[in-house]
Amino acid sequence: MTRLGEVLELLHGAGERARPARLTVVEWTHRSRSAAAFDRFMAEHHGRHGAAVTHVASDGSAPAAPQETSRTTRLALESPTRYREESAGVQAGKRYQVRDGERWVVWDADWGAVTHETEQEGAPPAASYAFLLDPVAIVGAYRLDATGTVEAAGRAAQSVHAVPRTGAEGATTIVFGLGPGADELELAIDAERGALLRADARLRGEPFRRLEVTEIAFGPIHAEAIEPELPPGVVASGWLRPERLPLHELQRAAPFRVLAPARIPDGWRLVESLFTAARAHPAIEAEVSLVYASPDGAYTVVVGQRAASATRRDWLEWTRDGELACADAGEHAEPRYHVRIERDETLVELAGSDLTLLRDLARALAPAPAEAPRLPPR
Repeated sequence: MTRLGEVLELLHGAGERARPARLTVVEWTHRSRSAAAFDRFMAEHHGRHGAAVTHVASDGSAPAAPQETSRTTRLALESPTRYREESAGVQAGKRYQVRDGERWVVWDADWGAVTHETEQEGAPPAASYAFLLDPVAIVGAYRLDATGTVEAAGRAAQSVHAVPRTGAEGATTIVFGLGPGADELELAIDAERGALLRADARLRGEPFRRLEVTEIAFGPIHAEAIEPELPPGVVASGWLRPERLPLHELQRAAPFRVLAPARIPDGWRLVESLFTAARAHPAIEAEVSLVYASPDGAYTVVVGQRAASATRRDWLEWTRDGELACADAGEHAEPRYHVRIERDETLVELAGSDLTLLRDLARALAPAPAEAPRLPPR
């Protein structure tokens, strides 16, 4: 059997050989390179995903985010529906989640705790790195070339060079886990069990995301380690969600001037008007979101707004003095554009697929009504 054949056989049977296991995973990300890779990915696949994301430079009003961040996760996984995961890092904060079938808990140092009993709207959580112990999806998403042997997590491993497949095969879930937009990856696959022990994603030869298993042990996991329990004294609740309010009630709730288009195209309608209240822990600033839909519901425009004095998000470039802008629209923002404007001490971002429509709606912004609409007299 060829070396590549051995790798394919390892990947095919990893789900049976590599689970259960306890492992520590370090995820390293280079911020600007990762953003560039994701832009590249969305530009290539926007026909299937229906949106593109543009990352732009800070306007200098907020401290620059660190270029390199890392997150460390400890995972004890028996199966995709039975596991315990604990994470800490710059991006993730401190959190853990435990799932045993349909019973589960999630605790976050910033956001609080929820369980299967308090949060019934969403699906049960999935383990972030379960795919490392069953990485067979790599075969469909990448073209593989076995390049030799290496050591990873103290174990013998097969070294594999991977190149993303084009078309629909290049937009699978595992691609998002390993590094969307990479033009090549270097992988290390456990030579005995088939688990993925390292994945180094690169764009134009520069690494932008690395998943590395630093410790791993295969074998049974004690039942008490996967018992969904919250820390003593912690009370679970539902996740904080925006509140649905009628358009005329938003101004009474928001601490800034709420704006809405005074004119919208014929047949379009306001389908959502949401208010998110400010919160000290975690730090959340008050925000309003308006969603307008086309007559057939196929197209939407989202109008998000916050106080102009709010902390600037370093990936947004806001315009001043009523000027309209669309960052890099000609290069990456098709088919979804972002128009950003500051008016009446309110920062507004309009997002949608028609740049001309966004500009027209931005020019039509006016204070939102403070009273409910009245029926015309008969």
